[in-house]
Amino acid sequence: MRRLRKDIGFLVTAGLLVAFAVAAVTGVVADLWDLNDFWWHTVAGYVMGGLAIAHVVLNWGRLAGYARGRLAGYARGRLARRERPVAPPVRVVQRVNPDPADPLRLLARRLLSRRGLLAATAGGIGGVLLGRGLRPPPPIAAGSDVGVVYHEWSKPGLIDVLGSVANWGQQPELYKTYPGAQRIALPAPKLDGSLPTSQAIALRRSIRTYAPEPTSLDELSTVLHLAAGITADKYGHPRRAAPSSGALYPIELYPVVHNVAGLERGVYHYAIREHALELVRAEDLRARVVEWGLFQEFLGQSGVVVFLTQILQRMRFKYQDRSYRYGLLEAGHIGENLYLAATALGLGACGVGAFMDDDINRMLGVDGTEEAVVYLVTIGKVPRTA
Repeated sequence: MRRLRKDIGFLVTAGLLVAFAVAAVTGVVADLWDLNDFWWHTVAGYVMGGLAIAHVVLNWGRLAGYARGRLAGYARGRLARRERPVAPPVRVVQRVNPDPADPLRLLARRLLSRRGLLAATAGGIGGVLLGRGLRPPPPIAAGSDVGVVYHEWSKPGLIDVLGSVANWGQQPELYKTYPGAQRIALPAPKLDGSLPTSQAIALRRSIRTYAPEPTSLDELSTVLHLAAGITADKYGHPRRAAPSSGALYPIELYPVVHNVAGLERGVYHYAIREHALELVRAEDLRARVVEWGLFQEFLGQSGVVVFLTQILQRMRFKYQDRSYRYGLLEAGHIGENLYLAATALGLGACGVGAFMDDDINRMLGVDGTEEAVVYLVTIGKVPRTA
């Protein structure tokens, strides 16, 4: 019976060590990759907790005896320290290398010791596991486009966990501002009286024909708020209308106004935190937007064209190679919000991904490297006959 109890205790201890290692590794992965519901980490935590309880139960007598012994020893030590005699000085004898002229023999003796063999074995096993975990060059067929190459190289692997602790730069501010720019406060968004979500989804279409009637400032305010505005302030961390990986929000919105009542034509920046517009450039840009949008005439006929840019460093410091993926996903979320918000208000919308990047970036005043346009959506009044 005693032997069985020892065997069970050994298995519990070994299992506890394994569960601890798995929980530690999966915890690091969950933190670095922002996995909020990582099944492996959750299971490892429960297993580790159960084995820890079993370990305490099996060793309760030993643990209790150890605690009693420590308390008794502490009490005896306090009594002994009161009458402890002064100890004579201890003579320190320095060990001398018996054969300093032969370092190879000394190295062999160290390596062939039990500690040396254990260290070498552990290092070898760790090297094999690490080598197998490192991401090999992905198999990319000859002639593949850049998108395929990026998609393969941005797949996660063990090497990415190690790379996650490297310095990929600092986190920039979550809110871009234009100090000194003219700021136009937007009216409060009107969230009542529009179509229900189910109807807006069913009716949503890409509209490329717009009426000459101007879009109202109220409509623009509501569309921008429902696309990417702040909708909650949870525990002092504002959350927006569109989901974002790690709540880092790399997408900025630049409405280029063509025909909005009460607004001068030009490039504006949507100041999300203040729900306001910042005037970046006052100019009639309809002809240039059409030209740089590959001569699609409706780009100059809509009331406003909302350009979406991505600030790469807002995610790159955390998600490294995958940050561009996540940014494009977020641009898609915001684009669909623009569609549904416009449809619910009786407006038309159309997303466009074909444009002259460099020209549009210069028009918006972004460098095209650290911040670059990735998408645009037109918003405008729909003709009555459409």
